[in-house]
Amino acid sequence: MRPEITALQADPGRQVCAQQGLTTALAAWQVQPRVAGVLDCFSRYAKGAALPEAAELAALFSEDSALARSLAAPLVSAFARALVLEPFGIVPLRHFTDGVMSSLILAREGEAMLTLVAIDGPGLARRPAPRSVCFAPAEEWEVVIAGSGKGRLVERSGERIIAHDLELAPGLALGREAGREALLFDQVDSALLMLRLQRRHDLMQPKREYALEGGALLHQASATPLESRQEIAVALLGRMGRKDSAPLLSEIARDESLGDSLRWQALRECLAMDTRAGFWTLTSIARAGADPLAVPAGSLRAQLLESYPQLAEVELCHA
Repeated sequence: MRPEITALQADPGRQVCAQQGLTTALAAWQVQPRVAGVLDCFSRYAKGAALPEAAELAALFSEDSALARSLAAPLVSAFARALVLEPFGIVPLRHFTDGVMSSLILAREGEAMLTLVAIDGPGLARRPAPRSVCFAPAEEWEVVIAGSGKGRLVERSGERIIAHDLELAPGLALGREAGREALLFDQVDSALLMLRLQRRHDLMQPKREYALEGGALLHQASATPLESRQEIAVALLGRMGRKDSAPLLSEIARDESLGDSLRWQALRECLAMDTRAGFWTLTSIARAGADPLAVPAGSLRAQLLESYPQLAEVELCHA
């Protein structure tokens, strides 16, 4: 362990001091009149206002990238100066990096986020070319602040995947319905910096991953962390063999207010643990015409009856 880290561990007061410059920089940035106006508009947008109704926020995502740059540059510069003085300070905003894409969340409220995104060109070049694309239920807006490169706007149209080439350069502004449009990065010269605004909606719809070649559905997952955790919990009940949870799993599977992925997982586990309750639940869903799972449930029921004719003798009652 480096001696500087050992010294911080030994003296909590030094840890507090290491953070002061960064927290002060953030507070000073947030109260700047223009920043405060943007953050106020962001709050209205997060509560459901259309982007044009949040004028100062909407202006950032125009072809005038200088507006977005002038919002982010003072904060980034202040953080950089504070980190030069205290290299072990922690930036007091949520941030993430995977070695290629780095993000700094400038504001977050409800299902909305305003994020500064940086893409490392050499790191991107070392990755294999993308073979799939993901779509999620959200609206997203981006504007390129600095850097250049090449990318694709990928659109899902029915069962087809259509790609439109993009030249990435300062001033490029995009507004996307992320449930059917995605942005892929193919090449970045040195580094690319973008400001991104997103607001998730229709949270019962899952994220879906499709093959770029042919458009086949490869994978789908819950659109929210909460539902992902619930899906894991349901799967865990199955792995534990908790047959006493079958009534609860049946209830989850039939609850149309929940996401399709969670409901389907609950149905599978219920079938595996209690054939009677699981098949009753499957039949109930298959016969509910308006249920979004009715068609796949009906298909599964037909397959099971073909493979196991004895299931026809299962009484369709909740016994």
